Amino acid sequence: MSTEHPNRADGLDVHEVEDGLVVYHAATDRVHYLNPSASVIFELCNGERTNEEIAELVGAAWGLEASPRDEVAECLERLRTEGVVG
Repeated sequence: MSTEHPNRADGLDVHEVEDGLVVYHAATDRVHYLNPSASVIFELCNGERTNEEIAELVGAAWGLEASPRDEVAECLERLRTEGVVG
């Protein structure tokens, strides 16, 4: 998996909840609760978009004047550390 084109890990069980997503990672037997912004970032990780493209889409979704590059990069790093995105 490429860090420049993040992709969701295999073996995830994803469920939408009122305030985001609940992601169960079978390989680690861990449950992750993603808030609304982390959920959007996670959903955009399809292996085709770059980190920059994800940040641009997140900025557009929230109507931001500037792309939230740093915030998206931080979220992606956390998702990678947790093993749900590569």
